[in-house]
Amino acid sequence: MQKFLTDAFTEEQANVIVFGISTGKDGQKSIDSIRETSWFVEFFDADEKRNLLENIRVHDIGNVDLTDATKKIREIRKSNRIPLILSRAHLSSLYSLKGFDDVKLIVFDAHTDLHDRYLDEKVQDANYSATFDEKTNDATWLKRYCDNAGFNNVMILGVRSVAEDVIDNLNMIKHFTSTQVKENLELVKKKIKEFTQNSNVYVSLDIDVFDPAIAPAVDYPEPDGIYFDHFRELIRSIHGKIIGADLVCLKPIENNQVTEFLAVKSIFEILGKI
Repeated sequence: MQKFLTDAFTEEQANVIVFGISTGKDGQKSIDSIRETSWFVEFFDADEKRNLLENIRVHDIGNVDLTDATKKIREIRKSNRIPLILSRAHLSSLYSLKGFDDVKLIVFDAHTDLHDRYLDEKVQDANYSATFDEKTNDATWLKRYCDNAGFNNVMILGVRSVAEDVIDNLNMIKHFTSTQVKENLELVKKKIKEFTQNSNVYVSLDIDVFDPAIAPAVDYPEPDGIYFDHFRELIRSIHGKIIGADLVCLKPIENNQVTEFLAVKSIFEILGKI
């Protein structure tokens, strides 16, 4: 099996444990494309002259079933290590987050994922089609999370596709649109610092938060997204302790690895904050 980044460290030696959650008809292809690309992306920051992974020891344990993800997260956290999840479906974040207590959740996403019910062929394909639930899927997972954990400890960044019927829920959450990020970056960074100060933080990165010009391999390529320099600045403004992260919703395009390289580079930025 192709591993993410390296096979240089054993599970016992690692401080970051990677696993995939394969869902839907092309879930495995999505995870494998990220794993394969990770071997070809440099993790040295040429501008800061810094190895982003200097203190990071990664081990990829393979794939975990969606329904077993929460248990696996708890095992990883019990051993004081940090889980990194790769998945085709954003629904995976809901199961991952059940393994954490008292975290500030930062979601990078073009969409709110705050619907109470949702039915769509693309969303259904990204999840387990045979057991698809219109109340618990990629478009509703954050609503289900907030129903349980509340709205106060969630921040959404880069959102730009908003259905009118979720406005009330969205207004209960700290959020910044992609336009606000680009036009008021310093203010947004200040708000992230305040939000995460002295807190445990979980970062969920839906790759469609980026503009489709640099991230075409997504289901819904919403225009006017953020760019990598914005993402890097936002991640580096986190002043809490990142204790978990995921990268989701990459839909591979044949003979085009632009989005995979961006995804891996973004993961390195997250790991560089640990």
